[in-house]
Amino acid sequence: PRGGPPTEPHFPQPAEEKAQLLQNAEYQEMMVESTFMYLTLDLPTAPLYKDEKEQLIIPQVPLFSILAKFNGATEKEYKTYKENFLKRFQLTRLPPYLIFCIKRFTKNNFFVEKNPTIVNFPIT
Repeated sequence: PRGGPPTEPHFPQPAEEKAQLLQNAEYQEMMVESTFMYLTLDLPTAPLYKDEKEQLIIPQVPLFSILAKFNGATEKEYKTYKENFLKRFQLTRLPPYLIFCIKRFTKNNFFVEKNPTIVNFPIT
């Protein structure tokens, strides 16, 4: 054995790991252009905390933070029973009207739950 302090094991950073994976044919990025009628916006999960008066806190989120999904940089992971993949969305051209579909309902094994989060729309 050589002398000197033991070295720490090197774990790849997420950016390094992603760069390595992109070298494989299986992980190559693909770009698909598609038209749309509306944008589906995902709400963050509502916290289960209560305030001092034992009343439920209704969280608020700015519209621009849930629109960040379409900035071309934010990645979202999608899982199916066969595979996992990452998607990025970018708006290249805006239509005359935008319709937002805010995803408030989530289904689990037992029931459908509504997310009460308030979405703040900018006035100006």
